[in-house]
Amino acid sequence: MRGSEDRGRGGRGRGNDYRQRSPQRRRSNTPPRTNTSGPKWVGHDASIGKGNIKVLSRTLFVGGVTSSEHELKGLFNQYGDVQTCIVNKEKRHAFVKMVSREHAVKAKEAMEKNRSPDSSLRTRWGVGFGPRDCSDYQTGISIIPISKLTDADRKWMLNAEFGGSGGQEIEPGMVVEEPDIEIGQGVSSKAISRRMQTDSGGKNGPKSGARDYEEDERPRYRRDRDDRRDDHRDEGHKFPANTVPPVMPPFPLGSFPYPLPTLPNGMPMFPPGFTFPGAPPPPPPGT
Repeated sequence: MRGSEDRGRGGRGRGNDYRQRSPQRRRSNTPPRTNTSGPKWVGHDASIGKGNIKVLSRTLFVGGVTSSEHELKGLFNQYGDVQTCIVNKEKRHAFVKMVSREHAVKAKEAMEKNRSPDSSLRTRWGVGFGPRDCSDYQTGISIIPISKLTDADRKWMLNAEFGGSGGQEIEPGMVVEEPDIEIGQGVSSKAISRRMQTDSGGKNGPKSGARDYEEDERPRYRRDRDDRRDDHRDEGHKFPANTVPPVMPPFPLGSFPYPLPTLPNGMPMFPPGFTFPGAPPPPPPGT
C-alpha cells in the first residue's frame, strides 16, 4: 500500500530521535499525497452513553525493544501494514501504528502468540487519539465525550488520511478507527490529558512490565516519603510539644498555718531554712 509505505519511510533513517516525528521533516522526505486512503469504516454503538464516541486504537506499545526501527518494522509487517514505527532506544520501547484496526489486532495477537520464552518484547495497546484516561488499555478502545475533543481533534477526525470519520460529521454513538494526528498542527486532547501512572488505572489502566515506564519509580518514592512523614506525625502525638505540668499530690504540710506557693513544676516553695522532718539540721552559718 503506497500510503502506508510513504508514511512509514519518511525521515526515519536513524530511528532513535523522537523529533523525527515532526510533520515538517516527514513531509520533506515524502512525496505529496493528493488523495486519502479511501472510504472509511464508520460504525454506531448506542450503548456507549449520550454525548460519547468510540475510538478503536491502531497504536501498539512495544516494551523491551533492543532492535532497530527497521528491524522492528519488518517484524510487524509480517502481520499487517505498518504506518509508523517510532523507537526510543534509551527507554527500550516503541510505538507501532498499523494502517487499520484489523491489522493492529492481528499484529498484537500474533506477537503474543508467537512470543518465545526468551523474548523481551511485550506488545500492548497504546493511545494514539483522545484523552488517555478515556482509554481501556486492555482492549485498545476509548469512549470519549465529544465535549472533550479539541478543535484540532475535530479537524483530524474529519480529514485524517487513516482512521476518522472520512468527512462525516461527529455525532454521539459514532464508532471510528483512530484518526491520525499531526504533531505541531494543533493542541490535541491527548497532549493535555493526564498521563496515567502504570498500574494506577484499575483493570483498564496500563500495566507495568520489567522497566517499561520510568514513572513507576516516582510513586514508590512518594509512598516511602509519605510513610516517613506519617511516622514523624505519630511521634508528635506521642510527645506533644506543649504539655501541661502534672498535678502533684498534696504534700503533708500540717505544721504550716498557711498554704505554700508552688513552683511551675507543682512542687511547694518552702521558706528559707526549712528542714524536712527527720532530716539533720543545716550547719550554723560561718562553720
